[in-house]
Amino acid sequence: MGAIISTGLVFLLLSGFSKKWRHIMLLQLSGAVLIAAGFSIMGMKIYSRDTVPLLLVAVGVAVMISSALRSTAINPPRSLFLRALLILASPTLPYLLGGITVTDILRAFVLLSLLILMGTLASIRMISSYMRFTLNAASWLLVFYSWIGYLSHMLPLCYSYVLLLIYYSALLLWLFGAVVMLINLRGWLGWNA
Repeated sequence: MGAIISTGLVFLLLSGFSKKWRHIMLLQLSGAVLIAAGFSIMGMKIYSRDTVPLLLVAVGVAVMISSALRSTAINPPRSLFLRALLILASPTLPYLLGGITVTDILRAFVLLSLLILMGTLASIRMISSYMRFTLNAASWLLVFYSWIGYLSHMLPLCYSYVLLLIYYSALLLWLFGAVVMLINLRGWLGWNA
């Protein structure tokens, strides 16, 4: 949550600077709300089928992707598209291991939305190469976790904690990059902390 809030604050600061950033911020926020609504509906079991939550999550991810593709303020690298395809292909592993569930598909969509948030943050043209490297490393760790995270229920408990450590390392790197960018933006725009 801290990384998502920090990323949102970066886009909020940039939205005061240009209307392009306001558009990106609104699309990112509406996509996150749709994803949260899909998981809430699935958790409360309002519908007997999982198609409505899956549809809400897929539309939320599509809205987030559209903000990254349609904006000229950010410049997503081609490797971001490769990482997105790798995450979307990750449910093939549980399918090959014995069966895929709706939760596995939703998990891939959620990881994809996190990747998009990291990628949009890393695609801002005014960040340093060190921050771009940090955010790219976090996104590659997320891709790696998307493939090996399915194995956690098959491994002993200590190994599943190591898998979670990979996921949390990606989130901590993302949080670090977002907070440093937020501090730098506040300094560049002349705002006091």
